[in-house]
Amino acid sequence: MNDNKLKTAVWEADRHLSVLESALADWQNFKVVDLAGLEKDPNQLRILDQLLFRFSKLQDAIGQRLVPATLSALFEIYEDWGMIDCLNRLEKLGYLDVNNWFRWREIRNRLSHEYPDNEAVRFAAILAAITAAAELAEGYQHWRAMLIKEFNYL
Repeated sequence: MNDNKLKTAVWEADRHLSVLESALADWQNFKVVDLAGLEKDPNQLRILDQLLFRFSKLQDAIGQRLVPATLSALFEIYEDWGMIDCLNRLEKLGYLDVNNWFRWREIRNRLSHEYPDNEAVRFAAILAAITAAAELAEGYQHWRAMLIKEFNYL
């Protein structure tokens, strides 16, 4: 098992999770009713930016580092697999839900599109991303707990 790759992947994901959870907690202190109100408050925007940034970074850390590190630690021969095959295998082992993973990716992709003439669409994408960020954080915590149980460390 490549112990260092897994520990490094967990360390990186933990960093993003910590900031994401803090931003999610701060976000709960706001009453956000529409995009115009949100955009008028620089503090809300700062927290939203941090939340959305860490949502993206945690997805990247999981997809680019934790997926291969976990499979390697489990002695899976995954190098010739496509990402969907890696995700399906990890789902079968109980680490994640593939449908959630792809839904979170779709929500993230929606954030990258600007709709300057449609505030309702932009605001809906933001709210969906906040919900997805909380779900991703929970999903990663589950994954991490399984790693601790499986390898008795981290």
